[in-house]
Amino acid sequence: MSEISVPSPATLPSGWLRLDRAGWWGTFAVTPLNGIMLGIVPINLGTTTARSFDISIWWGFLMALGAIVPVFLVLYLVQRLRYPQPWVNFDRNELRAGRRVVPLTDIVWARLDMFDRQRAHTRMLALRFGAEGGPRASVRLRGRTGQTLPAEVTAVVAEIIRRSLVAVPQTPNDPSGRFARYNYPGSLGRANALEVVLNPPTIDDRAPVLIA
Repeated sequence: MSEISVPSPATLPSGWLRLDRAGWWGTFAVTPLNGIMLGIVPINLGTTTARSFDISIWWGFLMALGAIVPVFLVLYLVQRLRYPQPWVNFDRNELRAGRRVVPLTDIVWARLDMFDRQRAHTRMLALRFGAEGGPRASVRLRGRTGQTLPAEVTAVVAEIIRRSLVAVPQTPNDPSGRFARYNYPGSLGRANALEVVLNPPTIDDRAPVLIA
């Protein structure tokens, strides 16, 4: 992964600063569960309706096609509600998302969502982070055409991670965290989260996390 130089924290802007969210495609496509739900829900809806009313399976197929758009809109709305517009204030050391405001030290988890576009030979990346129980934020690290964050935005996101207490979750059955990579696929510790922010891995790099 290539080195990326970022501005010194001393040059970071003061006051409330809005973070750019992942674009509509990145927000939706990078999350594997969205694709699974978009495929399963319409098909189940169509087949269940066809069986319930004893109609041709072809009518069920047409219903499934018609259900794709509303299911997509519902999933997209849920995604937007879960990850409202994030703001950060380094003077006050706070993160704001929606109406929730927390100290940056309350940010305790980070997750990397990844989608490899093999035909285009690009990797889409979105970093999600937040406090226990909210608020949370989502930032696109690498877009569908391979573009990354501007250096000044990278510096802001990196500083948020530096001031956070991000850690990979642990369970009583795995106190050492040896199997955390498998128990919590996509989860990152603070050092690894900072690394992917500064150097977003390309499709030619080893995947930094397991994807569920």
